[in-house]
Amino acid sequence: MKLSVELHGQLVGTLAQDVRGQIWFEYAPTWLTHGFALSPMPSFALKPGAFKASNLNFQGLHGVFNDALPDGWGLLLMDRVLQRNLGWATHQITPLHRLAYMGNRAMGALEFKPVLENTPTSVAAPSLPQLAEDAVLVQEGIASDVLSALHIHGGSPGGARPKVTVAIHHLDPSQLLSGFDVLPEHFEHWIVKFRTHTNDPVCMGRIELAYAHMAQAAGIDMPPTQLITTQVRGEQEDFFAVKRFDRIHNQKRHVISLGGMLDASHRDPCLDYIELLKAVHHATKNHQDVLRAFKLMVFNVLAHNKDDHVKNFAFIHNGQSWELSPAFDLTFSQGMNNQHTTAIAGQGNPNLQAIEKVAQSAGIKHWRDLVHDIFNVVAQWPHFAQEQGIPTNIASSYFRAIEQGRCYADCMSKTQNHHI
Repeated sequence: MKLSVELHGQLVGTLAQDVRGQIWFEYAPTWLTHGFALSPMPSFALKPGAFKASNLNFQGLHGVFNDALPDGWGLLLMDRVLQRNLGWATHQITPLHRLAYMGNRAMGALEFKPVLENTPTSVAAPSLPQLAEDAVLVQEGIASDVLSALHIHGGSPGGARPKVTVAIHHLDPSQLLSGFDVLPEHFEHWIVKFRTHTNDPVCMGRIELAYAHMAQAAGIDMPPTQLITTQVRGEQEDFFAVKRFDRIHNQKRHVISLGGMLDASHRDPCLDYIELLKAVHHATKNHQDVLRAFKLMVFNVLAHNKDDHVKNFAFIHNGQSWELSPAFDLTFSQGMNNQHTTAIAGQGNPNLQAIEKVAQSAGIKHWRDLVHDIFNVVAQWPHFAQEQGIPTNIASSYFRAIEQGRCYADCMSKTQNHHI
């Protein structure tokens, strides 16, 4: 099987799977002359000849192309559509089949041709109440009648929670269009997150918005966010929405996750922030981006966001070079076994000394000031929670967990002694 990889209407190269099931990629000659490397890693340098991925983490698919595929929620929708429309069992679906299914609907800027036949590629304008209802039905296992629209709008974003990609009018959030058509003026690309009805509280959207506001106050670079309210089964719900940084109106931007860059799976705790900051410097050659990544680490540690895996860090190609993307998926999380997915100087539950080791490794001299400022913001979590109307019992339980963090306790102790 072969697929053409395109970007902004130009042929980038070809993906092919051989008779042994190995997947190869080769840049097109014209792209070698006029294009840029799809990844900051040396293996993706502009050079002739086909090459494989560095490992088999993604069934042999290169990480940059695996980024174009959903996981969790989107993968569930994809498998159900392919089973319904083509009769394929999950084990029959190869990574190239999945890319052909995505076609031009993937996150980022890469597009794949030819598109997989007998799978719908367009639907009518979305209705958020209907999509939210459909998401509930899928979680309940009643999926046969709702996939036609949901698999288009919800089949691209990653993560376990249900999400949809839509275009929203910037003055009237009730006006929605498909995010896969040419957008008229005043519409912008957004991701709207629903909640998992088995694990998330009803106020999940307001929780994530409170975290977004807290991160912004802490100096973390965030995309625009908002709450969108709609009716679901007769009850009013508030859903968290975040503006897509891989789109500027009708222009697609090439993005690679840290996991895609390193061919590393987000399902495995495989990295330390010391290595992460080195990877940021390697990709961007910009110490300011290293500082941004360090501040994000500190926020994740102090605010108890332990789901800090390699797919939650990304880089954008700006036409000339790579830059660290805005932060995303910031919310309260227990992680696996109450440990950070990305270790901090070898620690899963770090103290302040571990933060210092990461700072020293990255040559960050004023790290104490950064930690002090972020700590002072996170200490105001009850205020951010109250602003969003989060029930007191939930906000208080989060704050107890935040205060029990070793680094937070160290900061509290040093603040009381007037020095971090």
